[in-house]
Amino acid sequence: MDRGWVSFLDSNQWRRFTRSELGSRLFRGRPFRAADLARRSAMSRYRQIRNPERFAATDVLCVFIGHVKSGGSLLGAMLDAHPDALVSDEVGVLKYLEAGFSREQTYHLIEKGSRREAVKGRVTARRLEPYSLAVPDMYQGRSEHVRVVGDTRAGPTTRRLGDDPALLDDLARMAAPSEVRFIHVVRDPRDPIAAMMRRGERTFANALADYESQCHRLVKIRELVSPSRVLTVNYETLVGDPSAGVASACDFLGLARHDDHLAACARLVDPHRDAERSWVDWPDGSSDALADLVASVPFLERYGQL
Repeated sequence: MDRGWVSFLDSNQWRRFTRSELGSRLFRGRPFRAADLARRSAMSRYRQIRNPERFAATDVLCVFIGHVKSGGSLLGAMLDAHPDALVSDEVGVLKYLEAGFSREQTYHLIEKGSRREAVKGRVTARRLEPYSLAVPDMYQGRSEHVRVVGDTRAGPTTRRLGDDPALLDDLARMAAPSEVRFIHVVRDPRDPIAAMMRRGERTFANALADYESQCHRLVKIRELVSPSRVLTVNYETLVGDPSAGVASACDFLGLARHDDHLAACARLVDPHRDAERSWVDWPDGSSDALADLVASVPFLERYGQL
């Protein structure tokens, strides 16, 4: 039943309806959002009552920050394949934090999100060039001993935390006794900017301004969070050596390394995949504008020779 329902919600017909004028009005309206939040609250409370010790040994809540289309979904999918981790894609932890959901409720929703992504095959980039991030024969969507839970909704999470830093303390209180740790996947800025231009039909200037404002938020967040609780992952390094990149992330999160898991993650990565920057025509002056941006943002330092 669950697989059939997920398949329906993931169908092209349903997606077209949700993007239609009627669907957009319905699903973005306040009554529907309130009802959906109430439904999720009741469902997660029921699961908490049925399995109150499910997350008793969960040590870490992993929150992804960064720009859209920077590789967070890739790393999240590989971590979700670990036997002791549940990492959802695009659940949005802060939405439930602000709605007053408890630690256990939020973690149950992350588990549900992880399971649903596994049923859908961890397909991503639907509005650009869909591809699967499924790791065969591993543990995506399931875990017997949950040590780490996480969510990869980096873009909106960064916007909320950057605009309201007090949420950092609220997040820590909600997650306790788990420790909140952050993963920031950094990619050549031309790729996420190109993705914004193509997916949202934006101009270069508009996409660059959005990217730059997100950089300011990220700098603010990183100044407020202890460096020991932030792992910076360079996308190009991750793709070049996936086993080493995932192993480093496991160490950061306190997850044991498993050779079969690391090998399976390495097979997921296609090193020959075209970079998003090749999808768009870059206007005159874009190189200088990008160079000025890179020079002003510390975590972009490695891209100084664009």
